[in-house]
Amino acid sequence: MAEPTTASPKVFTDQELMAISSKVLEPHGGRAEDTAMARKSYALMTQPPVPPGSSILGPTEPAECNVFHRSWQHEAQLDFTMGFALGEVFNLGGQGAGMILFDVRSAPRETLAKADFDYSQQLMEHCATFDQTVSGATGPQKFTVQLLPGPDVGEKAYVTKQSINGNITGVGLRVLAGTVSLDMGSNTRMAVSEEEALGVMSQIAQEFIEETGKQ
Repeated sequence: MAEPTTASPKVFTDQELMAISSKVLEPHGGRAEDTAMARKSYALMTQPPVPPGSSILGPTEPAECNVFHRSWQHEAQLDFTMGFALGEVFNLGGQGAGMILFDVRSAPRETLAKADFDYSQQLMEHCATFDQTVSGATGPQKFTVQLLPGPDVGEKAYVTKQSINGNITGVGLRVLAGTVSLDMGSNTRMAVSEEEALGVMSQIAQEFIEETGKQ
């Protein structure tokens, strides 16, 4: 089992998060994106990509389980109160091409916990399995989401497994570590297994938190 990681009390800027992301993701075949360009492109939109108070991901059933939505990346990019960076990891595992989408946010710990991890253990148990409706090109689709305990990293961590008609279509990992919130997801329809994807996500989370502790 990995040694416990110590979260940094520092709040990180976009540029600092980009630098750490590059250092952590590159050995895994990944890269960090240009956060400034991403923020600028979405800030210049004539209308928000998502109406205030709603989600592109659609409603959950039960409704209170919407706290476990993966945060929509573009929505996070428009929040200038928090440091933000994003990236991708390609070519996962031995089965061919695969990809993990990676987001990280930074803010004072209580602010971050309220924004991204505002749930109790009781709510997590209550929402162990819930339905989520997602808008798609062919119309709305209903997915089943399963919540599982995350790896032993950070302060809070949980895994999501998304399926449709009993077939796993995606996995995700969310981790809170002090002033850093990590959010990763992989589409398992691509040539990478859920085990491989979650293994890489856990390793990235561990390494990212270790790097923040050196700042």
